[in-house]
Amino acid sequence: MNRKIKMVITVLIVAILVAAVAFKLLNNKKELNAKVYHPDVNTAAVVQVDTVHTGNFELSSKFTGAFSPNREVIVGTETSGKVIRVNVNEGDFVQTGQLIAQLDDGVLRAQLQSAQATYDRATNTLSRYQQAASGITQLQIDNANTDVLTSKAQIDQLKKQISQHTISAPFSGIITSRNFDLGAIVSPGTQMATLTDIGSVKLEIKVPERSVSQFRLGQNIGITTDVHPGTTFTGKVDMIAAKADASYNFLIKILVPNRKSELKSGMYGTVVLRNLVSNDALTIPRSALTGSSVQPQVYMVENGKAKLLDIQTGNGNETRIEVTGGLKAGDIVISGGLVNLKEGTNVSVTE
Repeated sequence: MNRKIKMVITVLIVAILVAAVAFKLLNNKKELNAKVYHPDVNTAAVVQVDTVHTGNFELSSKFTGAFSPNREVIVGTETSGKVIRVNVNEGDFVQTGQLIAQLDDGVLRAQLQSAQATYDRATNTLSRYQQAASGITQLQIDNANTDVLTSKAQIDQLKKQISQHTISAPFSGIITSRNFDLGAIVSPGTQMATLTDIGSVKLEIKVPERSVSQFRLGQNIGITTDVHPGTTFTGKVDMIAAKADASYNFLIKILVPNRKSELKSGMYGTVVLRNLVSNDALTIPRSALTGSSVQPQVYMVENGKAKLLDIQTGNGNETRIEVTGGLKAGDIVISGGLVNLKEGTNVSVTE
């Protein structure tokens, strides 16, 4: 008997707890519903309107890419040696042919002097043989001529080796990295410095198939950047890829003069192309569009009330959308204050 009483008491306690939780949840729901805004169709919503009209319609295409240097190379060595002179620092601007580093070439220069002496002796010997009236065989003359050619080849080889000990800039640019110091021992292929030419930069953009025909080689194009708002840089189309990438986009490179070095490698630039689509296109503001891309809709003002209407749309630019069906010129659409609207809401038009 005691066991049954305990079970009944337990069941009653559980039931009371469940009822208490349900009551609390119901009260919370009522409080939340009371806080949620429910628009009243009888209260006029303040809206802004726009009249549907026909006129010129420009379709704009925007492409964003990154700037890269016009030229950039890693300056290396063709030979081994000890650095005895450092002539640049990171950030320095260098001219074509300017010295970057000098390697020790003392031994080679000594060998060059010896080779020059050998060459002079060989040429003198050949000259005496050729001027001798008698007593000189053709074999002696041939051997002397061979000595001249051999010593001359040795001189040319040593001069070439000496020139490899002088590391110079192949073109004008900025030293963006330096990987050596005075006294360093380098070997063939050592990457000593990076030379970057940003006297002009290249903007690289990816363009889909439908838009690539808008570009042509040598075409002048305006470019804007977030870093320099209000400034338009003029570039020239330098390359149009002959083959699309895996995403069916074509790489286009635009060469942009950069005499004041305002543009840096890695910055982003934007190209906007505008084309006149139609002289009498029917358009509405983008802000008037509601619904979804699959089922675009607008609110019209009809007898002081909001009327939801399905429409068909075409091309669009930054501010307006082309309407291909569902509206006609002169219709009034709501372009602002859409948040509180639904079918049949009273509206009050404001400027």
